[in-house]
Amino acid sequence: MKTVLISLLMAAAMMLSSCGKSSSSHTGHADSLMAQPGDYYTCTMHPQVHLDKPGVCPICGMELVKASNSRKMEGDGAGAMVPLNDRDQLLANVATVQVGYEEVEHSVRAFGSLEIPEPNKTVISARFNGRIEKLHVDAVGARIKQGDPLFDIYSPDIIQAENEYLQAFNAGTLSGQNTVFSPKSKLLLLGLTDQQILNLESVDSVPLVTTYYSNVSGTVIDKKIVAGMYVSEGLTLYEIADISSLWNIAEVYESDAGTIRAGEKANLSIATYPNETLSGIVSLIYPVVNPQTRTIKVRVLVNNANGKLKPNMYTETTFTRKKGKSLTVPVGAVLITGKRNLVYVKADHENHFEAREVGLGSRFNDKYEITWGLAAGEVVVSEGGYLIDSESQLKSGGEAPHHQGGTSVPESKAKEMPANMPM
Repeated sequence: MKTVLISLLMAAAMMLSSCGKSSSSHTGHADSLMAQPGDYYTCTMHPQVHLDKPGVCPICGMELVKASNSRKMEGDGAGAMVPLNDRDQLLANVATVQVGYEEVEHSVRAFGSLEIPEPNKTVISARFNGRIEKLHVDAVGARIKQGDPLFDIYSPDIIQAENEYLQAFNAGTLSGQNTVFSPKSKLLLLGLTDQQILNLESVDSVPLVTTYYSNVSGTVIDKKIVAGMYVSEGLTLYEIADISSLWNIAEVYESDAGTIRAGEKANLSIATYPNETLSGIVSLIYPVVNPQTRTIKVRVLVNNANGKLKPNMYTETTFTRKKGKSLTVPVGAVLITGKRNLVYVKADHENHFEAREVGLGSRFNDKYEITWGLAAGEVVVSEGGYLIDSESQLKSGGEAPHHQGGTSVPESKAKEMPANMPM
């Protein structure tokens, strides 16, 4: 009886041992399957999103792209090799370009408007008290020349000064009065011309009404008086401006202002004349920054001899500066981390890309000047570098993916979504 009992216990122990081994074998097999996951779907802008079926990114709504965990990055950081087969390059829209030297020019576009140059403005104000009897120039926009009559005025101030001059002339004492207080000086200060004063010497009595003549040429841009109006000394009567040249005041962002130089040429386009390109010369870069818009005013002197341009017209100004030959890459080829600037260079062996740190010079439109790190003839990724970099960061467990041609992606967004979030 004991022998039978012992036999049964040994058989049970062998069965339990066999089940343990089987369970261990299955567990190991499952672990092996988990260690070799297949393709997954991710977002090119948020590579931390991993889903097992197609759909849209739960962060930004972009369509997910298929990726594979089978690729392994060789190395880490700058100098790391990232393998990417032809299929994955097609999915990531990877494009490459050969690096070379080219003639570059820096262009800055800015909006602005046309203004009347301050030195070209003249205010005609009353130097006397009186009443306007007649207007010879009675509308804004009238073009006048120096010596044209503006208005007739009855002024006791002028009549008194003319009588003093006529009495001195009749008494023969004018030649000895050459001071600022002389009768002639008073009339000149009141705005009379030399000819008007000379005409007094041939009359018996002074006229009651005096014609006032313009001392400048230009266009009337404002008129403050009407016939019959009483005026007092100091009152503004007309504003006249010479608009044969205008100032184009462009608002340039402070980040671009450093590339503009006084004396350089600028091109203007105006909506009123869409098929014409006007040119001018940069005459002044203003010394202050607008604290609200973070822009700097740049003044361009523009010829307007034909009068086609009007003050207050809106303009779009292009400032272009040639720099000569430079080694350049497209802006999209550069991944800016905030600490360093990376490009992905196609390696000698097929379908491998090397992360390379480079030095950036100036930006010229859609190109960056490269100061070090690349050589002419090398091939760099011009589009799709962000996805390659995302793959590199995910495989290395590194920092958040970098941003192409700009600032780094905010880490707060990268932390919002846990990996493998369900749809």
